[in-house]
Amino acid sequence: MKRQLSAISFAAVLIFGACSSEQKKSEHAYVPNSDIRVVEANMIKEGDKRIKAEAVLGTPTFEENTQDGSVLEWYFESTTYQKNSYKTLAEKPSRVDDSTKYIKVIVDKKGVIKKYEYKL
Repeated sequence: MKRQLSAISFAAVLIFGACSSEQKKSEHAYVPNSDIRVVEANMIKEGDKRIKAEAVLGTPTFEENTQDGSVLEWYFESTTYQKNSYKTLAEKPSRVDDSTKYIKVIVDKKGVIKKYEYKL
């Protein structure tokens, strides 16, 4: 009797485990309190300091340091609760295409913005 009960409970665990293991669509992780609006993105210009960009935009999603300076990138997703507002993604998207919202800043060794481009 114990063997049958053990076999039945083992089979039940396998069946329920297999049914619940289907791939779940994960939602993007966001940087908390990092909403940005288009008006804030327009505050940054070439010639500004890196510290101003980080103060306005927050911590970059992706940063690459080179001998000539740094490349800072912020990736966004539109919010549903405010027009022209975007949430900053915590990680760089696996696929970047024409619909991806981003801000890219190239900074020289002295911390001065040499190139600023965005698509929101």
